[in-house]
Amino acid sequence: GPFCLGCSHRKCYSPIRNLISQETFKFHFKNLRYAIDRKDTFLCYEVTRKDCDSPVSLHHGVFKNKDNIHAEICFLYWFHDKVLKVLSPREEFKITWYMSWSPCFECAEQVLRFLATHHNLSLDIFSSRLYNIRDPENQQNLCRLVQEGAQVAAMDLYEFKKCWKKFVDNGGRRFRPWKKLLTNFRYQDSKLQEILRPCYIPVPSSSSSTLSNICLTKGLPETRFCVEGRRVHLLSEEEFYSQFYNQRVKHLCYYHGMKPYLCYQLEQFNGQAPLKGCLLSEKGKQHAEILFLDKIRSMELSQVIITCYLTWSPCPNCAWQLAAFKRDRPDLILHIYTSRLYFHWKRPFQKGLCSLWQSGILVDVMDLPQFTDCWTNFVNPKRPFWPWKGLEIISRRTQRRLHRIKESWGLQDLVNDFGNL
Repeated sequence: GPFCLGCSHRKCYSPIRNLISQETFKFHFKNLRYAIDRKDTFLCYEVTRKDCDSPVSLHHGVFKNKDNIHAEICFLYWFHDKVLKVLSPREEFKITWYMSWSPCFECAEQVLRFLATHHNLSLDIFSSRLYNIRDPENQQNLCRLVQEGAQVAAMDLYEFKKCWKKFVDNGGRRFRPWKKLLTNFRYQDSKLQEILRPCYIPVPSSSSSTLSNICLTKGLPETRFCVEGRRVHLLSEEEFYSQFYNQRVKHLCYYHGMKPYLCYQLEQFNGQAPLKGCLLSEKGKQHAEILFLDKIRSMELSQVIITCYLTWSPCPNCAWQLAAFKRDRPDLILHIYTSRLYFHWKRPFQKGLCSLWQSGILVDVMDLPQFTDCWTNFVNPKRPFWPWKGLEIISRRTQRRLHRIKESWGLQDLVNDFGNL
């Protein structure tokens, strides 16, 4: 299996300080297209624990290259020696890096091993500039970081402001953007997207590429099966891989293309063939869950089993309406499986999930069997489903997060009772 550099060697490095000077920040983090005399890499880091309400900051500081050791490697050595041994392996932690240069291919290789070895850790990397982007090895390892579950993005104005506020001795001054900051960000971002695009595109069935190449695609064409934003008869393979992709995609540009789909299958006790459908929420109109309720109400059914596969868990309003629908129909069995949790750290959304459990609706996270069943029934029954890399690992992480929400609201015993019915 993969081994982590920090686990196999015990070199001790320390952060240079918690804050850097304004001059250092403006010189080394300036996102120029062509940066001259900027050979040092500065890495500003924050380690947070993922709680249901909000992340809890545990550590933050700044590293830079030292003794020919790159800042990323210095961080890994320090993290293993000072932080990792006191963290609970049963909890999830998030590491955020703000870097003056993106990682070179050798550092990226060590970061890949780090992520593959420690599954309860996630990593976000925001870079001011891209290092040696013409080098194919650098490009390949940036792609591999994304496939391993890391977020890799160019620093935008928001990240520069956050970095200035938390890691710079700013004397109470607000961050003042330098000339062409946004123009240079668009340049860095476009170059990064060109590099990452190959690892976002799903592999065709005839391809001999590895499964790790199956990943999220950005900017897919609008769904061709959508009729007036309501009914979708089948999903294309590209739509399924992009919309039901369950890994963490936190950067705003990716979320714009991720739509709320609801695929449902209705099994009746009278032996008739199952009824199937797929619904899509359209911006400014009714959510897919409400369209689903309207559809089921029109059929006047009671004793049925309904299985729903959602790309996002329901919002509070949809959750409450689903719960009311179920309470009015005690003989109906409703299973909801979601690929991702929607605003799961906000109390109203947690309360909405609680209303589903309290009404007797079974809510869980999609794992490989559910993704396979959804593919077979709503995409392509003639071709097997090829899971993307990390599908089951991320499913288990999301399941643990959902489990903690249940426990925090005192509903675990209630949910177990429903599951045993």
